[in-house]
Amino acid sequence: MKNIKEKSCGILAFFVKVSNERVKYKKRAEVNILIMIIAFVLIMLTVTVGEFFRIHMLQQDVEYQLQRSVNCAVEYAMGDSYRQDKIINLNVALAESEFYTYLREDVGLDSSHRKYKDGKLVYRLHFTGVSGISSTAEFTVKGYAQAKSIFSFLTNDIRIPFKISSTNYRVD
Repeated sequence: MKNIKEKSCGILAFFVKVSNERVKYKKRAEVNILIMIIAFVLIMLTVTVGEFFRIHMLQQDVEYQLQRSVNCAVEYAMGDSYRQDKIINLNVALAESEFYTYLREDVGLDSSHRKYKDGKLVYRLHFTGVSGISSTAEFTVKGYAQAKSIFSFLTNDIRIPFKISSTNYRVD
């Protein structure tokens, strides 16, 4: 009887020891899983903030280049013969032609309004409206820039809308 009692205590002690080791292992595994989840969240947050920053910088670049193009087109297409009489006159057809020429030659867009850098497509401009008013010397360009996102598995492309306008005022 004594022998059976010792064996049962030994078996019980063995199971208690194994149970304690399992609890320690589970706690270590839970901590490792928690660390992996936190690392994943931090990496995703960093990538998302980086993508938003890249899109913001792209928007700033597109608007800057378009504003320069529109301003140059308006300045080039102003009727100088009317300036002596203090009359504002904009040749809208010439401004539109000069706008597209400036985009092609100075900004570096191709005939489909695509911008490439190091052989890769950066963005493509889509114009929904290019118009001008001769009497007020105002020239306006509306549309959106289309660019690829690193989250292309969620959305195909990112569209950045723009509306750029330039007016030539007489100040004398």
